[in-house]
Amino acid sequence: NNLVALRLRKGLTQRRASEVLKIPRSRIYLWEKGRELPSWAALGILMQFYQVSLPEMYPQPEVQRLLAQSGA
Repeated sequence: NNLVALRLRKGLTQRRASEVLKIPRSRIYLWEKGRELPSWAALGILMQFYQVSLPEMYPQPEVQRLLAQSGA
């Protein structure tokens, strides 16, 4: 995923992103490592904050397939 690149483009550490987004740093870590996908609510927050679309954030075909299966 592109979450690390998007965060770094804004010049943020995981800790600072956590504070700004009001999302636990542990969640940001798991999302960036690809161990979890954000909830739909969190995806909306991330897309708005980073000003990107879902495919820009998660361009991998397997993630797009999972998201499509879940009704996105």
